[in-house]
Amino acid sequence: MLPTKPVCFYLSAIFFLLCCDCALAQAPSVREIDAAITMMAHTIDTAYVFPEKGQKIAQYLRSEHRQGRFSTAKNWQDLAGSISKSLHDFSRDGHLYVRYDPKTVKEMQKPAQPAPDTATQAYDPFFDGKGAAERNFGFRATKVLEGNIGYIEISEINISARSLPVLFAAMRFVANTRALIIDLRNNGGGGSNVGSVLESFFLPKHATLLEFKTRNGSIQTEKTVGWLLEPKYENPLFILVNKGTASAAEAFAYALQKHRRAKVVGQRSAGAAFMNSWYPVNEHLYISVSTGAPTWPGTTDNWEATGIQPDYTVPEGTELTVVAELLK
Repeated sequence: MLPTKPVCFYLSAIFFLLCCDCALAQAPSVREIDAAITMMAHTIDTAYVFPEKGQKIAQYLRSEHRQGRFSTAKNWQDLAGSISKSLHDFSRDGHLYVRYDPKTVKEMQKPAQPAPDTATQAYDPFFDGKGAAERNFGFRATKVLEGNIGYIEISEINISARSLPVLFAAMRFVANTRALIIDLRNNGGGGSNVGSVLESFFLPKHATLLEFKTRNGSIQTEKTVGWLLEPKYENPLFILVNKGTASAAEAFAYALQKHRRAKVVGQRSAGAAFMNSWYPVNEHLYISVSTGAPTWPGTTDNWEATGIQPDYTVPEGTELTVVAELLK
């Protein structure tokens, strides 16, 4: 017969987990859904990068709500999924979505404060949250393959003062290889709050990368940084992409391909060019809205909806073999 103390412990743990799921299991009220939709529509209307399109999307969302499309949501997560699908079906914008994530919302609603490692940056849960370090800032693998080919797998773009030591260590590890593969397959994006440091390892300093157009018509030019003291990587560079490669990961591949500094290998990428910002809706939900549109300098060209076309389109699972053959 088991002692009574472990039984009590397990029962208490089960009760705690059930309580944690209460908010998820409870259906939001009509008033709560109405307030959430109102907040989302207002955010899209006032923040979307293209004002006319943002207004149309907001009107569509309000119309769908009036017709009762979201009234049967079983819980907040169900509501987030339903709204996200509706927004995507209408806008075809992969950066426009709603997420059920009370933990992230709570972090977003904290008063502005200096980031732990930089006195000039406001706290950002993506860069500064505990999860960023737990994910090793997206750096999943660094190794040297047969034939002295460097390989770095990055699952998200998360470049900040906290992650620079990890990036520098990865690049130092492959510094003596005769070619380098950066694997961005299934990398959904992210960003950098310290400039285009990753690109700066492969291009001259102050090289123009992309122009970002904002809602108010201003244009911000992104360039490689001038302060990087780490040695640049001069040997051949290959970037692996697939349909799961999106956003900032696509931006990296796009710029290096346009500069003819890298060969892109794999399958056409996701086609999510717009920059997005997160806005809290209530204590349960946040909404992602496209707030910037990147283009190749001096043009209107980008990869929105079309994706990045690889230099070598190959079947899934053969990318590394193809690169090895190309290097022969």
